[in-house]
Amino acid sequence: MWLYLAEFVAAIICVAWQYAWPAWLRLGGQTPDLAVALIISVGLTRGMVEGCWTGLGAGWLVGSLGSMPLGGIFVSHLSLGTLAGLLRGRIFSDRIVVAMLVTFGAVLVANFVELIFYPPPAFLAWLTGTVVQALLSGLAAAPLFAVVRATVSRIPSPRDA
Repeated sequence: MWLYLAEFVAAIICVAWQYAWPAWLRLGGQTPDLAVALIISVGLTRGMVEGCWTGLGAGWLVGSLGSMPLGGIFVSHLSLGTLAGLLRGRIFSDRIVVAMLVTFGAVLVANFVELIFYPPPAFLAWLTGTVVQALLSGLAAAPLFAVVRATVSRIPSPRDA
């Protein structure tokens, strides 16, 4: 119970921070996708079930604040949480560099799903923004993964009780 509450509170903080990102910190008008970085961090540290639940909570929050249809958000975020959870326990899955690289790829996948569900008017601008956002998200994943690994990963799972 406390684990899911902690993950949802972390999702609230990350999504709120993502949408309140100051304009002077934006690169090319883009902000890091902190929701995807959190989903990947939880998936890598806790596994498939918690990654999927975090994807559900973060997807719901992003859909509530963003302009993309909920269907695309749920497809991408739940899938990314589940796939990141499959990497848990594999070689180097507890390394910050792996979290950064997986987050980079996950943002590309999430934006590709967004492209399918909600096509942009200008493809080249979308592509440039996607690459910049993926780079920023990969960099933001480093401190976020360290915090998740030090806090959320220490809370016992309800399945362990």
